Amino acid sequence: MQRTVYGTENCQPILAGMARIALNARLLVANKLEGIGWFTHECFSRIAANHPEHQFLLLFDRRPDSMFDYGDHVEVKHLWPPARRPVLYDWWFDYSVTRAIRRWNADVFVSTDGFLSRRTSIPQLAVMHDLNFMHHPEWMPPSEARYYRSRFPQFASLATRLVTVSSYSQNDLVEQFGLDPDRIDVIPNAPASAYAVLDEESKASQRKRWSEGKPYFIFVGSLHPRKNIEGLLDAFVAYKTGGGQAHLVVVGSSMWTEEMRARADVHWVGRLDRVDLALAMGGALGLVYLPWFEGFGVPIVEAFACGVPVIASNVTSIPEVCGGAEAALVAPDDAQDAALWMERIDRDAAYRQDCVRRGLDRAQEFTWDLSADLLWQSILKTLPA
Repeated sequence: MQRTVYGTENCQPILAGMARIALNARLLVANKLEGIGWFTHECFSRIAANHPEHQFLLLFDRRPDSMFDYGDHVEVKHLWPPARRPVLYDWWFDYSVTRAIRRWNADVFVSTDGFLSRRTSIPQLAVMHDLNFMHHPEWMPPSEARYYRSRFPQFASLATRLVTVSSYSQNDLVEQFGLDPDRIDVIPNAPASAYAVLDEESKASQRKRWSEGKPYFIFVGSLHPRKNIEGLLDAFVAYKTGGGQAHLVVVGSSMWTEEMRARADVHWVGRLDRVDLALAMGGALGLVYLPWFEGFGVPIVEAFACGVPVIASNVTSIPEVCGGAEAALVAPDDAQDAALWMERIDRDAAYRQDCVRRGLDRAQEFTWDLSADLLWQSILKTLPA
């Protein structure tokens, strides 16, 4: 397949003088960072460090943690109310944020979760990671689905410029909202530096810690309907029925059922911090990742960085992110096919090593330094001339 290479555009806007850049920081929550929060932290910590000549304002909806102290040229402001449900989203962005960025004389407002103010004339840059809610509103609480499907077309229209994390999501934005693709920049996620190849002794230690000393496949992600946990478990049962001996380690928030917990040789370890998660990934025999829908799929590049083979869905953004470095792409509802590839990774050492090599090569194309530089370029293109 054709491989997507990120960051090859030759676009270097020049900015004269100091800019005042405001950022939606409401998902920067210490010890609770999720995908968008990590994107925000990894990119903006670097942008702030690389550009001390500019002023930054981080807008929080709760008391900020010192983890997000990015320098003397970065101010923080706690705005009321906590924006955690639809009616408060509008209040926070349309009134609290609008007032704060006006009083601070911001040149641009950057929102890495896609929400924007509908009451400002200041240029705005929205990062929209995916449009899952347009395709599968049934996977969200009804009030959230209605809000997202109502507001995000407005935000996309209001944005001076948009960013998303894959070419798949860029095309989806164009098709769903009728946008000009030239207004949308693609900036991928990346693995943290903690994700690295483990030596054999460390791998054995992880097996002892997570899977009773047995080799294990791993799944990482929120236990959400779109992640297809039932399909993952069906694939694992088919693999075990065929004689497979490895276990399965499931990492994610505790939304499993008692029926799921009863599966033999499946270890539900809950949420892990970044260090433990990287170690658990590095000790795995392979990542089995079969979502129905993804705007990117960060565990894929984290597995690649650890030298862990990847069996992944053949839908949405996932083939693009894999870039041909995967062990296999399978239909998310084809448990037998996934099981056959699990067996091959388990038993075919030569193929497993080939997957490791290709994955490590692919991982080199995703770094937070690159993504931060690309986001900075998008900010410069959003600023008024």
